[in-house]
Amino acid sequence: MDASEHIRTEPPARAWDELNREWLIAAIARLRERIEAGNGRAEHPTDCIVATAANGFLPALTGLAAAFGLSPFERELLLLMAGLELDQRLRETFARFTGDAAARATFGSALALLVSPHWDALSPQAPLRHWHMVAPELASVLMLAPLRLDERVLHFVAGIPASDVILAGLVTHHGDGHTEPGNLPLARRIATAIAKRAIIVLDGGADAERRDQVLAAVTTYGMGTLWIDAGDLPGDPEMITVLARHLDREVVLGKAVPILNVTDASARSAKALASRMTAGTIWLGENAPELDALAGGRVVLRFELPATGATSTRAALLARCCDTCGRDAATEAELERAAQHFRLGRSAIDSVVEAVGAAEPSARADAVWPAARAAARGGLDGLAQRILTRASFDDIVLPSGQTAMLRNIARQLRHRERVYRDWRFGEKYQLGQGLVALFAGESGTGKTLAAEAIANEAGLDLYRVDLATLVSKYIGETEKNLKRLFDVADSSGAVLLFDEADALFGKRSEVKDSHDRYANIEVAYLLQRVEAYRGLAVLTTNMKSALDRAFLRRIRFVVNFPVPYAAAREQIWRRQFPPAAPLGKIDFKALARLNICGGNIRSIAVSAAFKAADAGRAIDQALLMAAAHEEFAKLERSMGGDRGRTA
Repeated sequence: MDASEHIRTEPPARAWDELNREWLIAAIARLRERIEAGNGRAEHPTDCIVATAANGFLPALTGLAAAFGLSPFERELLLLMAGLELDQRLRETFARFTGDAAARATFGSALALLVSPHWDALSPQAPLRHWHMVAPELASVLMLAPLRLDERVLHFVAGIPASDVILAGLVTHHGDGHTEPGNLPLARRIATAIAKRAIIVLDGGADAERRDQVLAAVTTYGMGTLWIDAGDLPGDPEMITVLARHLDREVVLGKAVPILNVTDASARSAKALASRMTAGTIWLGENAPELDALAGGRVVLRFELPATGATSTRAALLARCCDTCGRDAATEAELERAAQHFRLGRSAIDSVVEAVGAAEPSARADAVWPAARAAARGGLDGLAQRILTRASFDDIVLPSGQTAMLRNIARQLRHRERVYRDWRFGEKYQLGQGLVALFAGESGTGKTLAAEAIANEAGLDLYRVDLATLVSKYIGETEKNLKRLFDVADSSGAVLLFDEADALFGKRSEVKDSHDRYANIEVAYLLQRVEAYRGLAVLTTNMKSALDRAFLRRIRFVVNFPVPYAAAREQIWRRQFPPAAPLGKIDFKALARLNICGGNIRSIAVSAAFKAADAGRAIDQALLMAAAHEEFAKLERSMGGDRGRTA
């Protein structure tokens, strides 16, 4: 006999969800058998819930009962209601016993069937209703009211991964999926404080890197996280109380830690939520000294979050790229430049390293900036329209003063981090660091083209913000939408283009009713966010007088785009045709006498090109004049006789 035949092998460990499913099926079967046997009315019926702790296995229902302090009657009531949802045979047996064809559990039937019944199990202060596990439907008599089992609790008992529908849209779940350990000292302190149900205050904003840092610290100890942007919290105190109760419950069910991302504007709602919760909570944002009075007896601890920003991003990028690609002075210089401008989290750094590593050795330095720009976009593509920037300053026809101002904007945008951070001007002048430009002029005078040129010169993305998706008639929604936009855009430092900004940044009105008051609050919030934005915000308008004067005072650059004069129009005409376009005889001086803007000139040139393609001929004066007639008709203007014709 072979020696290997004497080796005793252990069967493979079975998954917890499989064991839990088998246990639940057996417990429901025992309950059904007891009802069929008519033992429900016995003085001491057998408890159908038997905890099986063999091999460390603990059923979900048993763990739930222990965590929330449920009595044997309360935990068996949950078993009954879960069984009625999951088991057809139990529904049939229960329907025969109660005479209710719908097989709906009531408090009266539970008192008659289950072990150790007690009346106060369904009081509002008892665990089942306090934690919103079971709710009676409205009825005149509580004993006869059908009971409803919370869907999150049902899925938990069944061992099915699920989320709480009450928290949907408010809470972002993060599991323990971080492959790299977080800051271990910080993780240990957080784990200890969470066990004591403390409120942990981590001062500072939640940029992408700080966010990743906190998530990594929490998940290092195997805990999930419940990320809550406090700006999304409702203002209704009753709803805040409901959310607090469900968050506390989710902490137990999901083994997770709530993280409140707080700004100055959302601090009030965040304090209201934190004061109503009982679980340990992380407060990430501005310092909140008032929490000591609102903590309800809980300890408030303030931890210093290790410094983040360009220095740590640069170190991570250099280390990862050097491991992958080796050391290269040109690549390292580009990595440092990218780290100064973009706020790159863990996954973004991975994307940059992958892109740089995939490039040819001679092209790695050139690959850094585009890779970092793409990685830093985050979810901005879902909030605004990205515009491909092909225009340069050579494509712009403006007076020399306006052109110089546009180049100055690009210069400040390109060197902003060096001046404010490296040279410490940001410490000396903390206010007014926002880069905001107003482009004012009639439609078609080149405002969007100028924004493209600036973004292209600085090597940044340009996003056009659709005001229709931001402005809401519901109070507070506009601010929430803008907050979401600026929070995401901060990581990339992209150029944000607000077309027709007078519709959004208009004059604050005299307060006559609540609508005026909230409209003015919107404008004030916009002033604050635009001024604090670390990239460039470009506002365009053809009605400069409609903008709020307080807003104008906070704008660094105001560039007026005039209607082009004849010489400028001639330059614009000459720049409309690509080298591959077939051109016939064109009188550019005659065309320049047409008093129109650059946008209209572009439309005429494109329309004439299509006419030429259809006729199989070159683009000439006749086709351009025909397209011009159509454009002027669209504008409801006269071309002014025979101007533009050639002899």
